[in-house]
Amino acid sequence: MAVILCHSPKGGTGTTFLAAQLALAFADRNRDVTVISTAMNDSLPLHLALPPAVTLPDLEGQAEDAVMVQGIDLRNCARAPRDPDFVPMLQDAGLLSPASERVLIIDVPSGERGLAQRLLPFASLHLCALTPAPDCVALLPQFHEELGEGALDQTLFLVNCLDETRRLARHTTAFLRELFGANLIGRVRQDESVVEALAMLQTLGRYAPSSAALADVTEIAEHVLLRLAAQAELAPQPAPAQQPQTGDIAPAGKSRAA
Repeated sequence: MAVILCHSPKGGTGTTFLAAQLALAFADRNRDVTVISTAMNDSLPLHLALPPAVTLPDLEGQAEDAVMVQGIDLRNCARAPRDPDFVPMLQDAGLLSPASERVLIIDVPSGERGLAQRLLPFASLHLCALTPAPDCVALLPQFHEELGEGALDQTLFLVNCLDETRRLARHTTAFLRELFGANLIGRVRQDESVVEALAMLQTLGRYAPSSAALADVTEIAEHVLLRLAAQAELAPQPAPAQQPQTGDIAPAGKSRAA
């Protein structure tokens, strides 16, 4: 089981867009994917070409109520930030089982930092979207303090809504690249096709297959898959059962002295 937590220190940075596009990219690669939104006002359905009237089923909802898009299981659990049993609920549903091949993506609103901290110990990766703007960068010291050094080791950053014609945006991105090094895994260029696709109730890939933002987020998805594969290779493997030596076992009914 790969668990990807999408959470940012500031709202409006595109974590829901990122969660949806990663889910679509993984599904295109024949991965089983579940996406759980924990937002009260949920925009996830729009990014997956579902009309605003669609309400995603609760995490504990019945199988017949499931909403599936391109094989992606979509769920909502808006009570998660206030429910101390949310993590046990995920465990009971088998969504945190190491033996599962499923990818679980959890979208956590920026204001729910307590929930993000509770989920971090179970996350394979934490993806944090930032915008190249002063108000977003100004929150990073507090974000760093809240997460702690250990959590930052598993956090991957990306710059979203990058307008490369703006000098401040370019310089901010360069600063973030210097700050985070290899943990800054990419950027998503500002692209009007993203909002146009939402307005047309289409996925970005269907509405604008040549979209610059789609190309960028697809590259980020590939990077995430490589990171997950590397984690799987480095994970400790169970020790093989020790095979007894033939000469040390006496045939049934006989002693070794015989």
